[in-house]
Amino acid sequence: MHLNCSNLLKNYLVRREAIFIGILLLFVLPLANAQQKEQQEEYSFVDKWDSEGSEKGQLKGPHSIDVDSNNGLVYVADSGNNRVQKFSADGQFIAAWGTEGSGNGQFKNLHDVTVDPSGKFVYTLELGNNHRVQKFSADGVFISKWAYEETGGKESYKDPHQIAIDSLGNVYLPDKDGSTVLKFDSNGNFITRWGSNGTEDGQFNTPHGVAIDPQNNVFVTDMDNSRIQEFNSDGVFLLKWGSQGSDNGQFSKVTPGIDVDSSRYVYVIDKEEANAQKFDNNGKFITKWGSEGDDDGQFTKPEDIAVDSKTGNVYITDTGNSRVQVFSINN
Repeated sequence: MHLNCSNLLKNYLVRREAIFIGILLLFVLPLANAQQKEQQEEYSFVDKWDSEGSEKGQLKGPHSIDVDSNNGLVYVADSGNNRVQKFSADGQFIAAWGTEGSGNGQFKNLHDVTVDPSGKFVYTLELGNNHRVQKFSADGVFISKWAYEETGGKESYKDPHQIAIDSLGNVYLPDKDGSTVLKFDSNGNFITRWGSNGTEDGQFNTPHGVAIDPQNNVFVTDMDNSRIQEFNSDGVFLLKWGSQGSDNGQFSKVTPGIDVDSSRYVYVIDKEEANAQKFDNNGKFITKWGSEGDDDGQFTKPEDIAVDSKTGNVYITDTGNSRVQVFSINN
């Protein structure tokens, strides 16, 4: 009788242990698989638009790029040719506008091009003597312009390098020399500004790139602080991540380009490290790709990045190689 009880107890303990292990595996295996899947996320080279020159569809030192995901269109600031070019998502030339000059619809030192979320309007930003924002229709018809660098008021800016538009049509400019972000309405009327020089939350040291997520939160590349900062649309600090270095999730002090897709994944160009990095909306590193060079998938002084939220394709201006490269995620 004693032996039977002992055997029953052993069998019970074995069964209980097996049940416990089985329950544990139900939770652990999916988590492990998810982590493995996340770690395996990679982007592969798909295409390049690398015809250098000044003819239609050719590029010379393209500086900025943006995607109208609604209509499958890509806009490129073809800086060396003082024009904006419009392509299909697969690189077929559609239209171009702009010549060198200071008149309406002309450009000098064209630095950025951005399409608003509706796809109806295209904004450009120039540096140097013109130092202005211009607004166009999606077909390149000039609508308006504004520049506030000489007024000395709250709406003044010194050296903005990128522009972003929220879902309400508001325009955001990070001012590198002013260490602030300025917000205007779609007609150039000043709304607010935030930031100052420093390293604390909400302060900047050479803010450059800017992108808006579907919730109208504002992401800024704070270059000399080697980090990304996130704010709400009124400039309230929400989040930061990054540090100086070349490891995953770190940045050099030259991170000009940033974009956020419809799922709120954040993509950042590191010009000095010649790579692109992807993060979730909490700043968690997901993957990176690229290296210095002129082969497919390599970059020389890349400047900007844009994501087609419908296809997931990523477009990068490989400025030093006078081309655009296209990447897609491996399934």
